[in-house]
Amino acid sequence: VTAAYMWRKHRQTARVLQETDAGNTASSYGSTMKKLLLIAIPITIGAAGLQIISVIDTKIVLGRLLNACLFSQATADNLKGIYAACQTIFNLPSSFIIPLTVSIIPSITAHLTMQNQTGALQVEESGIRVMSLLALPCGVGLAVMAGPILQTLYNYSGDDLAVGTPLLAILGICVIFNCIVLLTNAIMQAHGHVQTPVVNMLIGGVVKIVVNYILVGQVVINITGAPIGTLTCYITITILNVISMRRILTRKPRLVTTMIKPIIATAIMGVAAFCSYDALMLFLPSQRLSCLAAIAFAAVVYFVAVVALKIITLEDCMLLPKGDKIAKILKIH
Repeated sequence: VTAAYMWRKHRQTARVLQETDAGNTASSYGSTMKKLLLIAIPITIGAAGLQIISVIDTKIVLGRLLNACLFSQATADNLKGIYAACQTIFNLPSSFIIPLTVSIIPSITAHLTMQNQTGALQVEESGIRVMSLLALPCGVGLAVMAGPILQTLYNYSGDDLAVGTPLLAILGICVIFNCIVLLTNAIMQAHGHVQTPVVNMLIGGVVKIVVNYILVGQVVINITGAPIGTLTCYITITILNVISMRRILTRKPRLVTTMIKPIIATAIMGVAAFCSYDALMLFLPSQRLSCLAAIAFAAVVYFVAVVALKIITLEDCMLLPKGDKIAKILKIH
């Protein structure tokens, strides 16, 4: 259906171009399809490659728990189940970043087409800033509130809670690097370098398998080695992406400098969440209520910090859905 729709729109655009500007003609269907495939195939291979690596990794984790750590099937399944629950939470924040990556690619490409390197750089740094404003609080929030979140969502207690808390805390830090990877991938793809992110992601996937195989097989570490492997994977991809961007981009976005203010706001939020939860547990009768109240309080503190530090700009707002309304509410001009 999507292919049929794109073919129809191509025909309409080609007709309009030929009618309005006799000096220009649209590219042929074959040429257009070739360009699309050159972009789509590497991206698809990269996504499929990571999925395949994740499946292999899951088999390795379970096998190492059974064969290297000599755990019983029931114990191994329980540990794997706790890790799977933490992974479900880990996957949520990235869903907020994907729409951002979708929106910045055509915007960057449009500026590059008009030979406007400054405009492309501004969009890239706005994307980094918005990504930071979304990813950093999610990651740090999961890290500092790992235990209460697992208690609230899955009613974990005792040994299960003791196992799951460090897993989710490590995956919380992974969220930050995962989102950086998604955005830097999009920036390189917008510049026409679609193969480089794929290679970097596959290298990171191989690192993940190796680290997991070694660490999960250690009885003292066991299942905790799985999120450590995931963290190592995304740190590796992030480093490779930054190196690649410095090598292939004419003007490089300032990744660390752009993220400094969001990091400060997030640090304030993290302290607020951690301290408020302990305080609320003394006064509120329910653990779940204390967790939700602490998260709400931390969100308010974060919002105030973002506004006080004047982190977000009008260009940043325009990258978000309903960005004009957000800018109006925040009184950003």
